[in-house]
Amino acid sequence: MRSTKQLLAMGLLFSAGSAMALPIDWGGSLGFDTTLINNIRRTKDDIVDNTPNGTQGIESNDDAAHFQTYVFKLNPHMIVNDAVSVKGEFSTGHTRGGFMGDNSTQTQDPDSGSNAYYSTVPAQRSTLNVNQLYAELYADTAMVKVGRFAKGFGSGAILNEGKGTFDRFFTQYDGIQGEMRIGNFALTPHWARLGTYDDTKNRAEANGSRDVREMGLVAAYDNKSTNMLLAIAYAKRFSETRNALYYSGNANPRGNTDVTLLDAYLSKKWEKYSLSIEVPTLAGDYGDVYADGNESRISSSSVLVESMWSPNVRWDVGVHFGQVGGDKGQTQRFEGMQLNPNYHIAELMFRYNYPAFNEGSNNIFDSGIANARFLKLHTHYKTDKWTWNGALIMATAMETAKNGKDAYHHEENYRFAASEDQKDDYGYEFDFGFDYQWNPNVKISGFLAYWLVGDYYAFDNDANDSIATENILGTGMRIGIDF
Repeated sequence: MRSTKQLLAMGLLFSAGSAMALPIDWGGSLGFDTTLINNIRRTKDDIVDNTPNGTQGIESNDDAAHFQTYVFKLNPHMIVNDAVSVKGEFSTGHTRGGFMGDNSTQTQDPDSGSNAYYSTVPAQRSTLNVNQLYAELYADTAMVKVGRFAKGFGSGAILNEGKGTFDRFFTQYDGIQGEMRIGNFALTPHWARLGTYDDTKNRAEANGSRDVREMGLVAAYDNKSTNMLLAIAYAKRFSETRNALYYSGNANPRGNTDVTLLDAYLSKKWEKYSLSIEVPTLAGDYGDVYADGNESRISSSSVLVESMWSPNVRWDVGVHFGQVGGDKGQTQRFEGMQLNPNYHIAELMFRYNYPAFNEGSNNIFDSGIANARFLKLHTHYKTDKWTWNGALIMATAMETAKNGKDAYHHEENYRFAASEDQKDDYGYEFDFGFDYQWNPNVKISGFLAYWLVGDYYAFDNDANDSIATENILGTGMRIGIDF
């Protein structure tokens, strides 16, 4: 008996020693924010359920929003040996976080109206998400990445890794990627399988009828001595008829899709000036996007330009402009494009999915820029720990509704018949804010934003009526901890 215990103890010690021999580094970020928006509906008028299709008005309920959220990312890095590392990302809540106070606690018997006013127990509804888990294999001329990983490209307009503390989204791939570098040139091919899930049976299918697959290549010329990067991303994505990524149920079968992404990016830096240009395009078979039983083609593009001038160590002055494709809604060719929800140009405009505040259960943060021409003028003034920010944003719509023709609702994604003309003015926004670097790992930020809502949002698709727009005031605070 004693020898058995001794062998068990030696085995445990050996296991512990083996585990300790595998170095693990922990990194990540934790962010908390609080936001107050005084008018999420952008209008003074009541909107009811039977409002004609196409209206930009949001159903009457709450007019204001006040919410606190957290964003959490935990990144382990395990070094197996000189040739292999294992990396990952864990988070809780929805995607990378959730609302403060949302299902965090409950009374012991909530259905009976407990009188134990201060007695709460954890609701246990915040699951642990494995967002990324992959191995990096290193060779003399290449690095191979295998597993579930994030992928970014250019300014993050389409493919976005979500590296920022408050980036709630990221472009996820389940597959394999290789990176080969020769001097200033790099080639990065990838193959991925993005979706096999059967929503009706709550399980993954292995027969291929629900697959979403992608193959692609990124080619880049990166000259560090001249601070110039020129890159192009090519990706071809296929989806089967019943995939869970695009299939929306028996009522709206999307069908097969076959879409090609071509994204060009140029970045150049001089001593006091920097410039970047990104031009993404999408083309191919888009499936039944209009839910009318007909197959559609997609042909859309965007142009995004960012420039910054730094006359001295204190001041930065920047210009950010571009256009993002919109759909006319009049043919079977879909011409719209939606950028990644992490790609922001303002604190209020395009930043939130405003219909989701009062309509349905969609994510209020899932809002990408679409159907827009925009211009942003911004400046930063920096001291040792403080950065003060100011910006003016102006935007108009690429496509609007025309009386007697079909149009497309870009916020709620459906086609409708228009009975009046729609203005193209999204409005103007003024943003003011600060960043305070409390210490190397902690940053405190605040902002004040005012959106002069344009007449685009006065459209209600009723020739005998109109909506009165109302401006939006927003303010908030954030604290980000990187470790």
